[in-house]
Amino acid sequence: MSGIIPIIILLVMLILGILYCFWGYKYLKVILFLYAFFMGAYYSYTYLGTYVPAVADWLWLVSLIIGIVFALLAFFFVKFAIFIVGGLIGLMIFDFLKAASPATFAGMEPVTLFIIGLGLFVVLGVITLASRRHFIIIFSAIYGAYTLVSTVGIIIGLLSNSSVLSIVTLGNYKQTLDSASVFHQTPAWVMILPVVVFAIAGMIAQYKFTAPGTRRGKHTA
Repeated sequence: MSGIIPIIILLVMLILGILYCFWGYKYLKVILFLYAFFMGAYYSYTYLGTYVPAVADWLWLVSLIIGIVFALLAFFFVKFAIFIVGGLIGLMIFDFLKAASPATFAGMEPVTLFIIGLGLFVVLGVITLASRRHFIIIFSAIYGAYTLVSTVGIIIGLLSNSSVLSIVTLGNYKQTLDSASVFHQTPAWVMILPVVVFAIAGMIAQYKFTAPGTRRGKHTA
């Protein structure tokens, strides 16, 4: 894999993390159109590449198609877009649990891990769809904060160890970039603390921007 591709992925994640954290509800349709495409492609690329090696030769094409399908569904079906908000949070929680307790998941079969991730995606998506504004703001702020902090951690790590990019492949890029993060060898609270700070700031900003009865708070969802 060319070293420029992981850099592009990180930059896109950084920008979307900021937008999602602070403007996730106000510009829900626009952001979710972009996020649905990027995350649909990203997670399908990651999970299919890891757990379904049979599609390796077609991985980029399959991921691109899935990303386009998710983006179009998010654009034309707002409820589906809202469902995606919670679903992405479910995947974020799954990734965080695996990072916080790797021994728990180490012995599980790939299919089991895939089912757990899919289950969290569906459950959190349904909860978000049922709760609308409050959960969208809360979840998007948390997801945006996590994306922002984790991406910055990887970028900082790469600045001091850029040689990692030379060993990134289709099969190991997520694990390799995660291992380069400054948070990789630190206690969980070192990452949790800035995530909480940014998430709270994002929630405050979003509630302010979408306060009922204000012109800028008018939003259809």
